[in-house]
Amino acid sequence: MLILLWLSVLINRLVYSRYTLLNNYLFLQDINIWKPFVIIGIIAAVFSACLSGMIGASRILEALSTDEIFGSMLHWVRLGTTRRGNPMAAVFFTFILVELTLLIGSMNKIARIVTIFFLLAYFAVNLSCLALDLASAPNFRPTFKYFSWHTALIGAIGSITMCFIVSAVFASIAIGVLVGLIAMLHLRDFPRASWGSISQALIFHQVRKYLLLLDPRKEHVKFWRPQMLLLVANPRSSMNLIDFINDMKKGGLFILGHVKVNSHCSNDACTSEYPYWISLIDHMKIKAFVDMTAATNIRDGATQLIRLSGLGGLRPNTVILGFYDDTIPEDKLRSRPFFKRHWLIPTRLRNPSLLRLQHQMSRLSDDIESTSNGGRQNSSNTSASLNDNDSQSILQFPVLRQKNEQKLLDVSSYVQIIQDALYLNKSVCLARNFPLLKKDNIEVDKRKVFVDVWPVNFIFPETSKQFDITCLYMLQLATIVSMVKPWKSHAVLRVFLCIDALNDNAFRIQHYLGELLSQLRINAQTRMVSWENVTNVLNNPSVINENAATIPIDQTQTANSTTASPTKEFIDVNDEYIRGINELIRQQCDNTSCLYLYLPRPPRDKSLFPRYIKVLEAISNNLPPVMFVHGVSSVTCTQL
Repeated sequence: MLILLWLSVLINRLVYSRYTLLNNYLFLQDINIWKPFVIIGIIAAVFSACLSGMIGASRILEALSTDEIFGSMLHWVRLGTTRRGNPMAAVFFTFILVELTLLIGSMNKIARIVTIFFLLAYFAVNLSCLALDLASAPNFRPTFKYFSWHTALIGAIGSITMCFIVSAVFASIAIGVLVGLIAMLHLRDFPRASWGSISQALIFHQVRKYLLLLDPRKEHVKFWRPQMLLLVANPRSSMNLIDFINDMKKGGLFILGHVKVNSHCSNDACTSEYPYWISLIDHMKIKAFVDMTAATNIRDGATQLIRLSGLGGLRPNTVILGFYDDTIPEDKLRSRPFFKRHWLIPTRLRNPSLLRLQHQMSRLSDDIESTSNGGRQNSSNTSASLNDNDSQSILQFPVLRQKNEQKLLDVSSYVQIIQDALYLNKSVCLARNFPLLKKDNIEVDKRKVFVDVWPVNFIFPETSKQFDITCLYMLQLATIVSMVKPWKSHAVLRVFLCIDALNDNAFRIQHYLGELLSQLRINAQTRMVSWENVTNVLNNPSVINENAATIPIDQTQTANSTTASPTKEFIDVNDEYIRGINELIRQQCDNTSCLYLYLPRPPRDKSLFPRYIKVLEAISNNLPPVMFVHGVSSVTCTQL
């Protein structure tokens, strides 16, 4: 049939002149057996095309209404249907649109408009087939006899080219309207729709391809990136920490890990809770993945996450845990402002004075909550807090542990998780006091704050003048934080040197540190602090402490260390010395937003685990947010 039509067109072109073909629309009557056949054919073709067009358009209009593409604006379209399912209201509305189109008064213009819209539809179909073929989705199995991505590409290019051949002006207007509709629909949310996304299929195809090219064997310290695994027990009490780690992972990988203790129930708790974590990430505007597992105990689950999190070359190199103490967790999720970006802040809150008032009210609310009896926190939401719809999606996490409730994790298992991470060659960070972090106030108050680094192993003070891998790792993490907004413009990085006396040797050490920071391209202030009175306590035999313990510090020497680290040494630390260290740090913490401290290796003797945690707790008592850090590999490079 198609061949006959092409032959007919070719013969007519050879028989009739160009002028006749352009100006005489009824020239076929001259060669037809009976002239009225042409008129009858035209009427039948027009009637059939118009009727099918109206019915097809009305069905499309009904589908737009059913899927709520334009919200509730088209609900009336579905009113009244025939026995065969034809929407009467949609057909009537389509008929009105056709009549309005006829008011243009020129069949040539109408034909151009209709042709361009049909060509755009063909273009969309060909483009969709091309994208599906490039995405290599197994379920895309077209039944076309002749099909490949080449034919789809030719069809898409041919359709869009013909649009401009028909009319460049009408084609430009139609494409502009089409792009506007696509942009509007892209920005609109369809919570009840489940159509699938071709963009997700294409992204998966590209990510898989490049992830296979990411070779862990070709890693180099010059291109080191922070790849964080944050183990979260309950996000309600970890909101500030999650936000902070999102800043600390700049340009790297961030995974939120969670362990569900297996209760041998029929339903998988990880599957049911996973959507809540995804909603949490969306609302916090952070760049993170979620990895959950179920295990008989938390330690086994944490080990699973440390071993198996990530994919290919994207695997965490740092494990972060909250601190183990007796503090009652605070619910920071319920009253958290989620408008973190300026363009997301409601208009009524963009006034700086109103923002300051809001933060003052937030501080007052925190003070009131801290003096309460420790019951379940049901603080009233601020105007920038979660609304009711959001509460349904991300406030489904379990309630926090109360004052008299038992912990799910004992101190021995907690320290063993740290040991497991170090055994698996992962750097470890312990975060404490992060509910005190007021990151929003940093930008609102427009005042300078400090990020302090204490590169000293306080459990082994003889190494205070040495910089090992952990010290450099602390500097690296603190520098990364200072490179991210709002820290970049409001925070000053300070590095503290602990010296015995202010003499020429101390100034030489400070000069060496300045040279090291310059070589590492780290912009930081150096401060010298005398701690002779504190270290004298260690050598004072009159100081007796029944709780003093011998904590083994097992630090392996590595070729990448700037200095050799002591191995298999035992340090007898007493409570008075630890309190002196805590007081020394607190004296330097004026206007400090967060600080980094050295995390010693855990003891091998399990009986010393409680003492190990007590020492870390005593060092960090009444301090700003503290990040204890222990590094296992070199992360800095003096060469570009």
